Amino acid sequence: IDEERIIWKRDLPPNIYQLRISQHPKNIEEAFAFRKACVFPAHLVAAQQRRIDEKTYGYEFLELDYDTTGKISVKDSNKLPIREFPINPKTENKEGVMEVWERPVSNPAFGMYYASIDPVSEGKTVTSDSLVSIFIYKNPVEVTKDSPDGPITFVERDKIVACWCGRYDDIKKTHEKLEKMIEWYNAWTVIENNISLFIQYMCSRKKQRYLVPKNQMLFLKDIGSNTNVYQEYGWKNTGTLFKTNLLSYAIEYTKEELDIETKPDGTIVKTTYGIERIPDPMLLKEMLAYQDGVNVDRLVAFCALIAFAKVQQANRGIRKRVEESKENLQKSKNLYKLSKNMFTHMGGQHQNGIDPMYKMTRSPFKNIK
Repeated sequence: IDEERIIWKRDLPPNIYQLRISQHPKNIEEAFAFRKACVFPAHLVAAQQRRIDEKTYGYEFLELDYDTTGKISVKDSNKLPIREFPINPKTENKEGVMEVWERPVSNPAFGMYYASIDPVSEGKTVTSDSLVSIFIYKNPVEVTKDSPDGPITFVERDKIVACWCGRYDDIKKTHEKLEKMIEWYNAWTVIENNISLFIQYMCSRKKQRYLVPKNQMLFLKDIGSNTNVYQEYGWKNTGTLFKTNLLSYAIEYTKEELDIETKPDGTIVKTTYGIERIPDPMLLKEMLAYQDGVNVDRLVAFCALIAFAKVQQANRGIRKRVEESKENLQKSKNLYKLSKNMFTHMGGQHQNGIDPMYKMTRSPFKNIK
């Protein structure tokens, strides 16, 4: 450990060096020295990191492409996600891979999924450690379902279902990857517009319907931000907007109490916190490492996403879905099976109703000469 620390101290920035020490401590004091200054709940982040390390969350590495009909096709990928933070600017391959914890439902309704992007301004570079970051978020849904004891209602939790962090040497390939992810999930997308290249790309593809207009970003209206920004889509990271506003949405999201298990006497056995909706280990690393001046691409995209989602839910409520039992569905289908023909009394008849072979006894042309 001591030998490793000599190398870390020589090669890493001070804040990252301190983070490494807290992640590989020799005593209790070192374990919590860095995390005392962390703006996120460090004990919850650490617990979530353990759950991810224990393979609690199933995942896939996938590649998306268009088939001959123009629809999205999916295949497994043998690439690996970027697990280096901060990434060395001289790293040759920064492509990464799309990580999926839950595939989209069949034909997802628009508004079921949101996405958030922190873009980059160029392709290949050996001077910048910035990466494109995109997160796909599934909205909570109130589900009403039939049961033997009558209808029951419960809420499917919101969660992060997919992400990608990386960049291609060709900026067009970067944009294409973002486009395919957004289209696959049919996701309404928030994008930081300090760099407008991706917005221009989507407009050129006539897919700007996926981009959230600035006037729909209610969190900007609430604080009167971006009023002098004339870009139609996205939000501009100006001044202290991220630090003083967006960051607080993400912090509260991690601390939100989702469920509490108690004993009969009321003693709390287990509390489930919102951070369990975040399966990305690299986002958790950025949460612990966040300080002024640290480049946190994933965290910027995530904070904007949660701010947008929370304000939308507060103003519009959550989506609802009714699931009928198979028995009720069968009864509904039987409504379309009529036992009698509604046209029984039209035209010629015989003892069983309409005679399909009925012929007129008189010619309609008898008076035509």
